[in-house]
Amino acid sequence: MVGADELELIGVIIGDGHIHKKKKYYFGITGNLLTDREYFDKLSFLIEKVWCKKARVFEASGGLRLRICSKSIVERLVNEFSLPFNSGKCGKVGIPSQFVTDFESAKHIIRGIVDTDGSVFVSYKKGSPNYPSLEITTVSWTLATQLREILLSNGFRVANLRSYKSKLAKQLAYKVCLYGRKNLAMWVEKIGFSNPLKLEKALASLTLF
Repeated sequence: MVGADELELIGVIIGDGHIHKKKKYYFGITGNLLTDREYFDKLSFLIEKVWCKKARVFEASGGLRLRICSKSIVERLVNEFSLPFNSGKCGKVGIPSQFVTDFESAKHIIRGIVDTDGSVFVSYKKGSPNYPSLEITTVSWTLATQLREILLSNGFRVANLRSYKSKLAKQLAYKVCLYGRKNLAMWVEKIGFSNPLKLEKALASLTLF
């Protein structure tokens, strides 16, 4: 049985992580140098709790980095959860198939994805200038469709997937969008946030509406 904490870490790696499996075996997570230090402290604690490994947190290329060197953990992630590795991650990543129809498991993975690759903000809507919004951005069509179907089947209102490509990007990206106070309040209740900044933004958005 896979515990909730490990499922959340799988989601974090799906969202903003990478797995290296060649001469060296490690996985890493990237974050914002200015806003993610508290969240990386939580991730370090969670990693040590689940996998009994201390994470190395450091600065590189203007960002925050977390790295774990472990052949056994990498092989577990790749072999048991089918997470892609090396350069093949971005367009192929998805929620492991054994959890897609089990919301009690999938919600922990989704929390990890949104804590890293999601955004919470208020947007303008006619008659509602502070309209709560949550978006998940990914270049994986598989992941985008999985997220939308899981959320729809569990009571969330999810807009049609939107694709876009920035001038600097090589691949199309897809947005999974949830709008409105009811959606965001349900997210806080059913899925939640472990990233303190995302939780703070969500609660602030709900009080503004």
